[in-house]
Amino acid sequence: MKTVFHVADGADDVQDAAIRYAAGIFEDPSVEMDAVAVVANASGIELVRADSAYAEEITDLSSGAVEFIACEKSMEAAGLTRDDILDVVETAPTSVGELTRRQDAGYQYIKVP
Repeated sequence: MKTVFHVADGADDVQDAAIRYAAGIFEDPSVEMDAVAVVANASGIELVRADSAYAEEITDLSSGAVEFIACEKSMEAAGLTRDDILDVVETAPTSVGELTRRQDAGYQYIKVP
C-alpha cells in the first residue's frame, strides 16, 4: 500500500500528528506499506523548514520509505527559498498537482488534522 499525508496547517499539534502518522503507519501490522509521502503546503510548509522542530525526525524518516514534499507555491507565498527547506525534502510546483499525481499512482490520501 501507499499513503500520502497532506499537511496544510502550521500548528504544532498538526505538525506533531504528521510526524506521528508518517512513522506510526509502519507499526501497524495490518497494513503492508510500500511508500509514504508527506506533502506540506500553506502554513504546513513550516514542518519542512530547515529550522523545523522536526528536522531530525524528518531526516530519519526520509532515510527510509517516507518522502517529504514541499509546495513551491507555498514556499513562494511565505518568502522561502530552497535554502530554507530541509535538504532531504523534495519540492513540487503545486501541492494540488502533487497530491493528484500521487493519488493517480495509487496512493491513499489522508488529510492530517
